[in-house]
Amino acid sequence: MKTLAILLAVLISPTIASEPQFKIIPAEPLQQFMAFGRITDGFEAEMRKAIARSPNLKRVYIESTGGKTLEAKRTAQLLNTHGITIRVAGRCASACVGLWAATDRRELTATARLGLHAGIPVKKAPGAFEAIASPARMKLADDMLRHAGFSERLLAKARKVPPNSILWLTPTELAADGVRFTLTSPPPNNSFKPRPLRGLGKVP
Repeated sequence: MKTLAILLAVLISPTIASEPQFKIIPAEPLQQFMAFGRITDGFEAEMRKAIARSPNLKRVYIESTGGKTLEAKRTAQLLNTHGITIRVAGRCASACVGLWAATDRRELTATARLGLHAGIPVKKAPGAFEAIASPARMKLADDMLRHAGFSERLLAKARKVPPNSILWLTPTELAADGVRFTLTSPPPNNSFKPRPLRGLGKVP
């Protein structure tokens, strides 16, 4: 029991509070939430508040270079509870892909790019407990991707990509691998033009 308690603390303990690295904006004219930035502490809580303020919006458009896997997992569970769709039209990498994959209703446009890479060791468990925590973190991330149909072949390929690089995948490549999603088009007359995110790797 003590081992399990330490493992759970390593997996879910928050980091020191800092300024949010993300924005969640209800865009009523587009009938969706706009989410930009890294999925850091507080992301799920802010999404929960946004949903409470705008319960009629049933889609999240997201662009993100990644962040925390557990925060992404919690956010996916929140979106699933409210029957909200997640859409990517630009770049979504690392934990963002996990969030997208763990959400039941997933959309991509033809311009979307999903980015995968090996996990970044952002936390270390005390002593030998890291031998337990590290595989647990990897399994959590992989299981989120498996939810959308990512194959074991693709997961293994992603693990070989260094943390400072990204394997960018197109909707065509994802569909060929068996990943399940709806291919859609961006809304017409979209005048919302956020500044591009600065991510790792080059988008094809």
